[in-house]
Amino acid sequence: MEKKWTKQKLIFIPIALFVFLAYISVTWNDSKTEQYNASTEEGRLEQALSQIQGVGQVKVYFHYDVKKNQSESNSLLDGYLSSSEGPTYISGLLVVSEGASNPAIQKKLLDTISRVMQMPAHRIMIVPMENKGDEQ
Repeated sequence: MEKKWTKQKLIFIPIALFVFLAYISVTWNDSKTEQYNASTEEGRLEQALSQIQGVGQVKVYFHYDVKKNQSESNSLLDGYLSSSEGPTYISGLLVVSEGASNPAIQKKLLDTISRVMQMPAHRIMIVPMENKGDEQ
């Protein structure tokens, strides 16, 4: 008569389970790191803007200011709070884009960002990205 659960099988099962969990842990951490990098507010905005036709590569930089009082609060911008030095809010944006040398693309970017961020256009600066082949 043969035993169903031999000593070798009892040792093999926990080892296989450990290897499987280790593999899941490693792959989970890699995907989590990629998601974190892509989920920064600047990164998400860069991704969205670069999908607009003619915009090309985009870099976005937020300027944060300390919130002076609660009556100046903007509920949509409050979602983009920075955690450094107390309550802050986004007071301006710098957008560097490959397509910004075209005035039509620059206007499209300005209108889009102004609406999405609910920020006045005078607080948004859009400049063309330097091409590596350009001479100064």
